[in-house]
Amino acid sequence: LFTSTLIRHSSSSPALTTTTTKSQDDQIAAAASFFQQGFQFLYSAESLRHHPKNEHIPEMLILGASNVGKSSFLNALVGKPGAARVSARPGKTTLMNAFAVGPLPKIPKGHVKQGEKLPRYSLVLVDTPGYGFKSQASWGDSVWKYIRARKMLRGAVVLLSSEKKLMEQDRWLLRTLAEANTRTLVVLTKADKGGGSWTERCSDMAKVLRDELRKMSRSVGNGWGEASGWNPDIYITAAGMDRVPKLASGGGIGGVRTSILEMAGFDLGDKEVKKKDETVTYGGPVVSFDDIKWKTT
Repeated sequence: LFTSTLIRHSSSSPALTTTTTKSQDDQIAAAASFFQQGFQFLYSAESLRHHPKNEHIPEMLILGASNVGKSSFLNALVGKPGAARVSARPGKTTLMNAFAVGPLPKIPKGHVKQGEKLPRYSLVLVDTPGYGFKSQASWGDSVWKYIRARKMLRGAVVLLSSEKKLMEQDRWLLRTLAEANTRTLVVLTKADKGGGSWTERCSDMAKVLRDELRKMSRSVGNGWGEASGWNPDIYITAAGMDRVPKLASGGGIGGVRTSILEMAGFDLGDKEVKKKDETVTYGGPVVSFDDIKWKTT
């Protein structure tokens, strides 16, 4: 499985980095604690109308091509090897599957209707069918409608295989998110498949991706920009990361968790819950999990 050390390609550095500060270590540990609580399968949905009503809990979309490793990624994200089934057959997932994670939510009383039953989790992860190989023609339409219409969608994680070059379908997906002004985090998977050249390959792909995202930012012109719309840090992950030479137990899942929490609307506060602009990447102080508060919307 992925491990909880940060490895990423930053816009300010020409190479991959695994260096973390004490504050980042605290944040990574806090995020790991969050994701390892309350996991449960919620439901499967074929189209937008099959998703149950949700007025309180943020949703994060997990997107990627067939056989990019979404199931392995989800298992690592929540720290449970069997959370999502891993299939050897590309395109096995044909429905959107929702999973719950996190502790009991902190929902302001004024937002709760009388007699309303509250959920017992703080975040919903929505896994989608892989696009590309043997994907159904309805995939794009159903996911596009979800992105456009789902009230509690707070962002998307796009998984791209480091084994392949950026495909036209990948560009279509990123542009769809850009045009919908959906906050986006890009994660490279399967870094362990590249042998001794994996660092160079991942660095090169991250640079290409960042250039592509910057072009999209300029063309859509809706505020979906670097940091405000897409995360400039690109995290590197692999199911066998602990076996990669010279990396030991390093992996990017720790940074992925913290980025997802930020996109989902979790803020850090002392005595009060503060509202943070959801289109700005959080860059404030890092504290323990006990000090992470649910931010009102």
